[in-house]
Amino acid sequence: MSPRTAWRLIWLLCALPLADLLGRILSQQLGANPQEAILRQTGLWSLTLLLVTLGVTPFRQWLRWPELISLRRMLGLWAFGYACIHLLAFWAFEHDFDLAAVASDALKRPFVTVGLLSFFLMLPMALTSNAGAMRRMGRGWKRLHRAIYAIALLACVHFFLHRAGKSNFIDPAIASAIVLILLGSRIYFRR
Repeated sequence: MSPRTAWRLIWLLCALPLADLLGRILSQQLGANPQEAILRQTGLWSLTLLLVTLGVTPFRQWLRWPELISLRRMLGLWAFGYACIHLLAFWAFEHDFDLAAVASDALKRPFVTVGLLSFFLMLPMALTSNAGAMRRMGRGWKRLHRAIYAIALLACVHFFLHRAGKSNFIDPAIASAIVLILLGSRIYFRR
């Protein structure tokens, strides 16, 4: 498979959950609590794509397939896109687009604080995910984009804290274990 074909295929795979969600919204098939379903799905897909993005480098090294690196930027931007929809849905459904209410909520509920922190750390990475920014920033670009590990850990904490109210820790534990394995593999390959 050519790199261009792989890129198109992965792009379509990343778009499928969003297309499915939009289809279920239009056909009113999101269950008894559609707002919760939208928040849950967009958050889960953002975290999933963040983990896949983190996995590109180790899999490229393990498989000795250097072309995989060309997919990392696209995957990261899709993760950010789902995070944007997740945050927008939270802002709309939970706070009727009131920024003061979001700020107040962030002071009261730790999972909101951690989620917002994770999003705002993703923002500069998304804004600098282009060739021009890479050239202008030089080595600073790599340092900035290493924040993905902190972002992934914060996203796992956000997920864990959200699920704490429901006493359901299996999915957050799996996501956290994946982040730690990927971080360990990065340390291993650097040595």
